[in-house]
Amino acid sequence: MHTLIRRSRAPLALTAAAVALMSCKGDSITDPAGEAEVISRVTLTLTPPSGAAVSAYIDDPDGNGPTAPSAQVGTLSLPAGTTFTGAVRFENRTVTPVENITDEVKTEANDHRVFYTVSGTGVTVTTTDLDGSGRPLGVTFTAGAATGTAAGARTIRVLLCHYDGGVAKTAAATSCTAETDIDVTFTAAVP
Repeated sequence: MHTLIRRSRAPLALTAAAVALMSCKGDSITDPAGEAEVISRVTLTLTPPSGAAVSAYIDDPDGNGPTAPSAQVGTLSLPAGTTFTGAVRFENRTVTPVENITDEVKTEANDHRVFYTVSGTGVTVTTTDLDGSGRPLGVTFTAGAATGTAAGARTIRVLLCHYDGGVAKTAAATSCTAETDIDVTFTAAVP
């Protein structure tokens, strides 16, 4: 009789686990059950004080899935002593028409933040926009290399953090402690 009871519980536990797995609908690698946006392209645009803007993008066809993002298309150059205004654009290009996720991020600004991490020295990226509660958002920014910065390649990591499920967004945060919607790394040159 005890054997029969054990057998009847195991299928019930397996069924509950299968239902839980099938109900997961998120797109994030850090929170599979969350309400993450599907982002398949990230574009950085840098505008100098005078002259034409430059852009580069990275495609990630499965969003934050297991497939690695594509190589960067376009060149980002940060001459020493010049400060650029910048903007990031998030798109879902897996649907027609293409969905501009940046609009969603701005509409839900209290639940999002873009974090920028620069490798190397002399280059800074500073968020210039705020959410409705006065905390950094990061859709717009300034970027530049200080005068005298050594020439060479730098990387700029762009991580879109989605605060959901009880994790509070704080103004002082220096890294994402919530769900990651997208995480890609660009190369920028200091000529």
